[in-house]
Amino acid sequence: MKVKRKSLFAREDLVNRLSSIAKQHGYTLYSLVNELAVQAEDAGVNLRRIFEERWILENAKKDGFILGLESLWYDMAELAYEKSRDEALKRWFEAGVWLAKRYVTAGLERPFESFKRSLEAYTWNVPELTIEEDGKVVSIRIISPRLPESYTVLYSSFLEGALETFGYEVTSREVSAGMMRLKAVGKEADVEE
Repeated sequence: MKVKRKSLFAREDLVNRLSSIAKQHGYTLYSLVNELAVQAEDAGVNLRRIFEERWILENAKKDGFILGLESLWYDMAELAYEKSRDEALKRWFEAGVWLAKRYVTAGLERPFESFKRSLEAYTWNVPELTIEEDGKVVSIRIISPRLPESYTVLYSSFLEGALETFGYEVTSREVSAGMMRLKAVGKEADVEE
C-alpha cells in the first residue's frame, strides 16, 4: 500500500532547528515529526505538559528545593515545631526571606510575579492555593486537609518572610491545621516590582 504524503510548511529557521535536533538524536526530520510526535500523542503524553513540568523541576532545583517524602517532611516539621517552636519559626521565616531575595536580585522584570508562579507550581500537594494581588494588597489562601497545624504555621512564617522581603507587611493572618489566610499591604516605600 502506497502512503500518501502532505507538505508541511513552517518557518525555515524552525525547520532547520528541527532537522538539526533530529540528526543529533539519530532521527530523520520525517521520523521525528511523524513518529515521535504521533507516538507521544498515542501514549497520552502531552508534550506541552512535559515542558512545563521540566520547568517546575529545573526552577525548584535552582531555588534550592529537594524532593522528599511528604509525610516525612510533615513529621520533621512537627518535631521541630514541638521541640523548638520559636527557632523553627525563625528558620522558616529566614528561608522565605532568602528565596524572595533570590527573585528580587535576579534582575527579573516582575520578581513577585515570578515568585508567585513558582510557588503555585511547587505546591502541587496543596489542592487550593490562591495568591491575589489588588493594587498594593496581596492575599494568600491555602486550604489542604493534609497539612498538619505545625506545618501550616511554619509555612505561613515562610510566606511572611517572603512577603516582607518583597515590601509587604502582613496585616492579618488566620492559620490552623490545613488552612491559612494571609493579607499583606505594600509598605510606604514602593513595592519592588
